[in-house]
Amino acid sequence: MAYRFAVSPPRFLQTVSASVTRPACRHPIAESIRRMATSTSTPPGKYDWIVIVPDKPGSLQKRLEVRPKHLEGLKPYVQSQTFKTGGAVLNEKPESDDPATWDWHGSHIVVVAESKEEVKKIIDNDIYTKSGVWDAEKALIFAAKFAFVNF
Repeated sequence: MAYRFAVSPPRFLQTVSASVTRPACRHPIAESIRRMATSTSTPPGKYDWIVIVPDKPGSLQKRLEVRPKHLEGLKPYVQSQTFKTGGAVLNEKPESDDPATWDWHGSHIVVVAESKEEVKKIIDNDIYTKSGVWDAEKALIFAAKFAFVNF
C-alpha cells in the first residue's frame, strides 16, 4: 500500500505578502524554481527568442568592413530592450581581442518579440544580411523561456 505524505515548506518560505497570490506548491525547491522562472518574464504578448545566425563562407573581410555600421544599427534595439544580449559565435576560443583574428561562425542574439516572423524581419534588415555576411536563410530561431538571467 502506498502512502502519500504532504510536506510543508520550511517556515521561512511560508511567510508570503498578502498581495502575492501563489499557487499551491508541495515542494520548496519547486517553489524556488517557479519564482526564478517568473522573475525573468518578458512583456505581455512578447517572447524571448534565441537567434544564431551563421556567417556565409568567406565573409570575414566584409564583416570587418561593415561592423561599425552593424553596431550602430543595434543601438535602437538595445535601447528599447528588444535585444537582451548578443555577440560573436566563434568556432574556437580567441587568443586575442582582435576580431580580425577570430574564427567566426556567426552571431547570436536574444530578441524580445511577438513572433518568429518579427525576428526574421529584424535579421533580414540588418546590414550583415544585406551586405552578405550573415546567411539569414540558415538562421536558427528558437522561442525560449529562461529560468534565470545572471547579468
